[in-house]
Amino acid sequence: MAWTKPSSGRYKCNIDASFSSSLNKVGIGICIRDDQGRFVIARTEWLTPIMEVEVGEAMGLLHALKWVEELQISDMDFEVDCKRVVDSLHSNKNHASDLGAIIIDCRRILATSLTNSHVKFIRRQANEAAHRLAKAAPLLASFHNFIDIPTLCLVFVRCSFDFPSLV
Repeated sequence: MAWTKPSSGRYKCNIDASFSSSLNKVGIGICIRDDQGRFVIARTEWLTPIMEVEVGEAMGLLHALKWVEELQISDMDFEVDCKRVVDSLHSNKNHASDLGAIIIDCRRILATSLTNSHVKFIRRQANEAAHRLAKAAPLLASFHNFIDIPTLCLVFVRCSFDFPSLV
């Protein structure tokens, strides 16, 4: 499984969450690239306390949707590596749970502000940049927006980004 470019004229937003028991934080990594696979912008955030995996992944999606809405970027393909979150989002069921409440918020944003966007499941191997950002997020003192490829991430997790057009 490898990361693939979005179709012409679209953007791709990869989202992932990491879970640090020792720091009691959930890290969120969000990476946006254009239709040529070029880095556009990235963001790291963290939440506390630690939570269930599906809830943390859904929170990552919700934060990404809100951020893209603020950036006023349309035509976005969102990719998440948590199948349960994507299945819940596309399901007709509403669950009375924390996950269900977050999914309702995600659906509202997609139906009102991001109508030409969609969310799909991808394997973790194709979501490596967002995963590495999520791993670095709890180590940072605050949230960060990166307008250049985030080399700060390299210091914390010795990562290299899988940007095919930049390698």
